[in-house]
Amino acid sequence: MKKALFLMTVFLLSFGAVNAQDWEKYKAEDLSFIAYYPQEPKRTVQKVSTAVGELDMHMIMHAPTSGDDNAVYSVIRSDYPKSQFTNADDEYNATVLDGAVEGAVSNVKGKLEFDNKVKFNGYPGRSIKIEIQGGFIYINAYLVENSMFITQVICLTSNDGNKSIDRFLNSFEIIKTK
Repeated sequence: MKKALFLMTVFLLSFGAVNAQDWEKYKAEDLSFIAYYPQEPKRTVQKVSTAVGELDMHMIMHAPTSGDDNAVYSVIRSDYPKSQFTNADDEYNATVLDGAVEGAVSNVKGKLEFDNKVKFNGYPGRSIKIEIQGGFIYINAYLVENSMFITQVICLTSNDGNKSIDRFLNSFEIIKTK
């Protein structure tokens, strides 16, 4: 009996260790952030046309092929021209974040489920959830001086609210670099 209990305990502990999978730390010193991903992400840069000109959109993304609660984990950073933020006040920053939220919803033809104003290390931000066909997109957007950081997770409807969503979103940190 004791042997059976011991074996059951070992099995349960090893099962828990597999489920508590170690995520990989991704540190991008040039983009000033750290985030933890389920597996190593891929990094790309795209040019994006905006009202203030062409911007580089740096995307660090992991799209699991199978066996994950979510379809995409990503961090995006875009830097606006510093001149656009010379006299930026709270109202101006809110307008920029409003535009980011509206753009995110319209780009995916989604429905905004919630839009919460947040602060991250003293910087203004938004935490939003967008319903899309077959799933949801969770986004945290932070405006750090003239840089927009966006963390997002895309999940299927059946996996809405899974623990990996918050695990990824909460792993994001802004770091100071020289």
